[in-house]
Amino acid sequence: MTRDEAVTFLIEQPYKLGHLIGFTKLTELHNAWIIDMVRGREDNTLQAHRSSYKTTCVSIALSLIVVLLPNLRTLFMRKTDSDIKEVIRQVRKILESPQMRYFVQAIYGVQLQLTTATANELSTNLSNDPRGTAQLTGLGTGGSLTGKHYDRIFTDDIVNVQD
Repeated sequence: MTRDEAVTFLIEQPYKLGHLIGFTKLTELHNAWIIDMVRGREDNTLQAHRSSYKTTCVSIALSLIVVLLPNLRTLFMRKTDSDIKEVIRQVRKILESPQMRYFVQAIYGVQLQLTTATANELSTNLSNDPRGTAQLTGLGTGGSLTGKHYDRIFTDDIVNVQD
């Protein structure tokens, strides 16, 4: 696969990446969601029923942003700090998958390496940003945002049944 083919595949058919890594129930509707999450320029709220794979789409989108837009800084927020860990873990698994490693090799000619991989932060060797901020940071809604600067902010399940 050429570099251009790999980039085009990830940009135009991200749900098929989902299929390759095991999320076989994703459809073209999910594809549109993921594309909007990665490429959208406006604030957006996605409302869909439970078990509609919204969080799966967010995880794939966050993975694609880390790979395709490596110098962007992205914040992912959920209700609590412990709630973000499952999504950060899923993004990490996607990034570490042989399929994503294949695409990174095709696009950049290097092996993907996680340079930061904690429960709430991920960065890769694809970023050359001198700020030192992780490519992806997860925070609970009660976390401190003072002095933090992000290019993109995603929220997911910031209100739960207890609210």
